Amino acid sequence: MTVTVVTPTKGRPRSLRRALRSVAAQEGLSAAHVVVGDDCPHLRDEDRRRALEEEFPHARFVNVAPADHPDMPRDYLPARLSYLRNLGVGLARTPYVAHLDDDNAYAPGHLRSLVDLLERNPQAGVAHSWRRLLTEDGAEFVPDGEDPWHPIPRQRAASYRTLARHGVFVPGSPVVRDMMRMTGDGMLNRVDTNELLLRRETHELVPFPTDFTVWQRILETTEDMALCERLLRAGVVAVCSEQDTVDYYMGGFSNAAALV
Repeated sequence: MTVTVVTPTKGRPRSLRRALRSVAAQEGLSAAHVVVGDDCPHLRDEDRRRALEEEFPHARFVNVAPADHPDMPRDYLPARLSYLRNLGVGLARTPYVAHLDDDNAYAPGHLRSLVDLLERNPQAGVAHSWRRLLTEDGAEFVPDGEDPWHPIPRQRAASYRTLARHGVFVPGSPVVRDMMRMTGDGMLNRVDTNELLLRRETHELVPFPTDFTVWQRILETTEDMALCERLLRAGVVAVCSEQDTVDYYMGGFSNAAALV
């Protein structure tokens, strides 16, 4: 069994190596890794790229030059990331596709646990895990009463309380128990990109959206939130491992330098 992992990157070779190592260390299956550079300086450099290829033979490195992709979004980072992720998915030839940002990492059993989950649930098109929050130096990060991803600071405490009521946050815990389902409050599409594993045919039918409305931009809707909404609206069944097998490092937005 082989899974393809897609990683967009811009210019963070140190954290990218951590991500690459975590994919190479997956247990119980083979993991191919497609790294999609967004006009990435260290992938443009032939010597650096060759060094990465030699160090990580399981990975394929593809650098995207803006001049060759005139339809790539320029003015909204999540839309640009969606475009890059879709390019990576298009290069996959495996039955399953997963995602990993260049500043995060998998536990060794992450992919195997999600593949097993989908194989036990043939009606499901997507599986996901939970994530453990860490600071850049590796210490556990506890949200401590606020949703750190809410775009409006004064609403972060209220968002935390709502998500805690659904079990996404647990006071005192660094584990985010993300979920994708309909609730009494409406649609709860809180699954981070790094936690996702999709059947390739599901991903081809429901790609990452590259068109974001004005309202989505005001709300700072990310590409993973937009994808999960699409999946829910399409009736795709999601299953969760209920295991925190993703190390999620706080303080960065995947490909944050892409629009600089």
